[in-house]
Amino acid sequence: MIYVPDNPAAWVLIFITGSVIGSFLNVVIYRWPRCESIVTPPSHCGSCGARLTGVDMVPVLSYVLLGGRCRHCHHSYSPRYAVVEALTGLLLLGCVGNFALSWYALGVFVVGCCLLLAFFIDLDHMIIPDELVAIIAAVGIGINLVDLLHDVTGVTGGQEATHALRFAQEIGGQPHSLLLPSSIVGLCLGAAAFWSVSWVFERVFGKPVLGFGDVKLAAGMGAFFGPGYLFVAWCLLSVVVGAVVSVFLLVTGIRKRGDYIPFGPMLAAGGVVLMLYPALGGWILSLYGG
Repeated sequence: MIYVPDNPAAWVLIFITGSVIGSFLNVVIYRWPRCESIVTPPSHCGSCGARLTGVDMVPVLSYVLLGGRCRHCHHSYSPRYAVVEALTGLLLLGCVGNFALSWYALGVFVVGCCLLLAFFIDLDHMIIPDELVAIIAAVGIGINLVDLLHDVTGVTGGQEATHALRFAQEIGGQPHSLLLPSSIVGLCLGAAAFWSVSWVFERVFGKPVLGFGDVKLAAGMGAFFGPGYLFVAWCLLSVVVGAVVSVFLLVTGIRKRGDYIPFGPMLAAGGVVLMLYPALGGWILSLYGG
C-alpha cells in the first residue's frame, strides 16, 4: 500500500513518532557499546540516578522546557539527546515525504536508524557493531529480492538488469550463466573495495587507515545501493566529507596529526543523504566528469 499524507496533523504525528523512536536510539547509543541491557533498568538520570517519568522524556520538548537539566538534581545533560530525537523525526519525515507510506520507506527508515546509531557509536567508541551492518545488509537484500520477485511475476515490468547481474561463460563448449541479485554483488564488491583500499594504505603508511568496521559497513551499504553509480557516489561523498571534517579538526586543534579520526560517521551521513535523495548521486558523479 502506498499512501501520501495530505493532512498537516499527519506530518506532525509522523515527526513525533520518529522522535519517540529517536529517544530509544539514545538509549541504544549509550548502553550498547557498554554491553548494558537496552531494556532494563528504566531510563534514569546519569547524575543522581532518579528514574525519569513522562514529563522528563518528551522528545525534544523536555530538553527545551527543562533547559537541558535534570528536573531532580538540576545537573545539565548533553544536547545530543534532543539532537538525535530531532534527527530521527526528520529522518522519518524524509522517508515518508520521498517514498510515501510504503514498505520501501520503512526499509529506508530502518537503515537510516542503523546509520544514526553507527554515526554516534563510532564517534564515541570508534566501533561499528556488527549487528547494525547485518540489519543494513538484510534490508538491502530483502528489498532487492522483492524487486526481483516483482520482475518475475510481471508486477513492475522487466527491470531485471537493475535488480540482478547475469554472469555468462562458456564451459566445455556449452554456455552457462549465473544470475545474482545486485545486492549480493554489491555486498561483495563493497567489502572487497574497502578492504583493498585499507590493505594498500596500511602497506604504504605503515598503519591502518580504515577500520574493519568501515569495511563491513561498506559491505552493508553495497547490499543496499547495489554495485552501481549510487555506491560510487556514496564513496565519493563520504571521502569529501571526511576530508573537509579532518581538515577542520586539525585546523581547530581538536585533533592532532597522527590522531585517528573515525570515518564511520562520514559513511553514515553520506548514506542517509543518498538514500533519501538518490538523485544527488548523478549530480555528484557529474562533478567528477562521470
